[in-house]
Amino acid sequence: MVPKYMPTFYLNKMPKNKRIQMIAEFYDTISHLKNRDEVRSFFKSLLSADEIATFMRRIEIAVLLSANMTYNEISSLIGVGKSKVANVRKNLLQDDSGYKIIVKRLINDRKRRLRDMKVKDRQSRDFSPLSAFKRKHSGFLLENLLDATLMKLDIDEKELDKEALLSTPSAKQ
Repeated sequence: MVPKYMPTFYLNKMPKNKRIQMIAEFYDTISHLKNRDEVRSFFKSLLSADEIATFMRRIEIAVLLSANMTYNEISSLIGVGKSKVANVRKNLLQDDSGYKIIVKRLINDRKRRLRDMKVKDRQSRDFSPLSAFKRKHSGFLLENLLDATLMKLDIDEKELDKEALLSTPSAKQ
């Protein structure tokens, strides 16, 4: 006869060597995923949408903490409790923090995307019908004036990166 419910599993009730083996097998399982679609399918099967959202919320907190935002700012921006922020911060401070790895990669990827967007924008402007006009009258276009103003004000690149991170849809939620 099959039980109507699954008994509760407690990892800490397992012998230490079995716990270590089980966790290592989980990591190995994930490392076999080859692309985003496989990762999506696996986690969609493994976790509920709410569980995935909970993981993403922690990553968002880690990104915001890395941008030196305060607990209050993070709490009000994304609607989480300060204890959740404190837990993520504690993990960020560990030497082997997985948060540090993913935050660094996410920030670097965003910087790369912004650079790529700027390059594409410059390339499209160079071939536009107005490119000759822009070259001839470079000081009169608002865009060029804004660029000159930014250079004069010497805007800190970190502030621009922080604003770019905050403008992503996941940071607004």
